[in-house]
Amino acid sequence: MISMYAKKKKRQVDPNAPPRPTLLGHEKEMKVWRDQFGQFARTNSEQAIELAMLRRKINRLESQLEAVTSVMKRNLR
Repeated sequence: MISMYAKKKKRQVDPNAPPRPTLLGHEKEMKVWRDQFGQFARTNSEQAIELAMLRRKINRLESQLEAVTSVMKRNLR
């Protein structure tokens, strides 16, 4: 029973080893990742809005082109 409470020997630390991870370090990493994902989400939504706008523009131009070609075909007859 006494051996359970006995102090353990400390392990030797390699001086060339990188520092051990801490919860604070993980929290900082998670914050950076959250910020990056938020930025990607904003960029994605902006690109989706621009894509929808360009698709509407293409559809409008195609309909105008169809109207012009139908008028030209009627005039050539």
